[in-house]
Amino acid sequence: MRLFRKLTVPALALAAFGSLSAGYAADQDVVLGVFVPTTGVLAPLGNDMKNGFELAAQGAKVKGRPVKLVIEDTAANPANGLRKAQKLVLEDKATLLIGGAASSVTLGVNAQAARLNVPIITTNAQAVGITGDQCSRFLFRTVPNDAMSAKAGALMMQARKDLLAKNWFVIYHDFAYGISNKNEFAKIPGIKIVGEAGRPVGTADWSSAIAQIQASKADGVYLALAVGDDLTAFVNQARGFGINFPMMTPVGIPDSMLQALGKNGVGMIAAAQTTSWMQEDSNPKIAELVKAYHAKYGVVPGYQAIQAYAGLQFTLAALNAASELTTDAIIKSLETNSADTVVGTIKIRKEDHQGMMGAYISEAQALPKEKYGATVGWKTLTPLSWDQTKIELANTGCKGL
Repeated sequence: MRLFRKLTVPALALAAFGSLSAGYAADQDVVLGVFVPTTGVLAPLGNDMKNGFELAAQGAKVKGRPVKLVIEDTAANPANGLRKAQKLVLEDKATLLIGGAASSVTLGVNAQAARLNVPIITTNAQAVGITGDQCSRFLFRTVPNDAMSAKAGALMMQARKDLLAKNWFVIYHDFAYGISNKNEFAKIPGIKIVGEAGRPVGTADWSSAIAQIQASKADGVYLALAVGDDLTAFVNQARGFGINFPMMTPVGIPDSMLQALGKNGVGMIAAAQTTSWMQEDSNPKIAELVKAYHAKYGVVPGYQAIQAYAGLQFTLAALNAASELTTDAIIKSLETNSADTVVGTIKIRKEDHQGMMGAYISEAQALPKEKYGATVGWKTLTPLSWDQTKIELANTGCKGL
């Protein structure tokens, strides 16, 4: 939270341009600005998202006009993210912004949403404040938030008394996402937390945190870590130090990282994963996407890629349904329309702009044989509906849009 409040210089620079318009000339492409981290510690997540957006945009049209994606690398840095958002709107004339891998970047861009004056859609960022106490008429989220993930975790704990009985140690990133996530995990009824260790993004050596775990009476580890290289480094080091008890993540990790972990990733638990390529056996739309993604990129799509694909499907449907391609009309269309996507129907709760999405309890399992180059995959076990995981509006912290 502290990071985006310090963005005074970019904010002042943006203010000089005044309020901006989302309009464009009739003979131009419809430009969508994509802001994701394609370099840095969150690159595995951002590149999955970029791939999902690109695949969903292939051949897409809005009101008969071709869609053009302009992709900018935020490097998961809030100040850089705001500069890139400013560039996408001012120079590239983006009709809207989509991406928002890191919560801190999404919140930083949202802090200047009124000046940017375009809709902002995140298909990944989960900090509660995005549709909570920092909700905005410009900002939308098409995935569950941390509070919803924690509620899913509570439901899982009710069904898995063996997990609820464990002594949990929380490893977290000391910024918006990690802090929000660990706080929500601590609210699970009956949860026992015996210690926690916060580290900055970019931590490569986790030995001191692992020593804290070993000194505690923990027999379970909760990973409130942003999805990136830090997470795989922790898991590999922890397993190397003999920490073999269950590791739980709120929503899983990208499949590219799961493959890199190999046997060290098997058995990881996700309380609120939105989707998995392994649903191809039961979901023909996922099966079609997996084949197209593998053909284009040579790997299976991680859940962030699928979320991005679905989020853009919803966005394109809302743009086509809008009365005109102005900011006010697009916001109204995002609020009132739904879309049938690869992950099911996506619809926004108008009062706080939270996507009304369900989730799955999932476990990382070794595959019987290699498929699409993958040897490990997220097996979705128990589906959880929106009605099961939603946070009532009065408890979101959003005071109105």
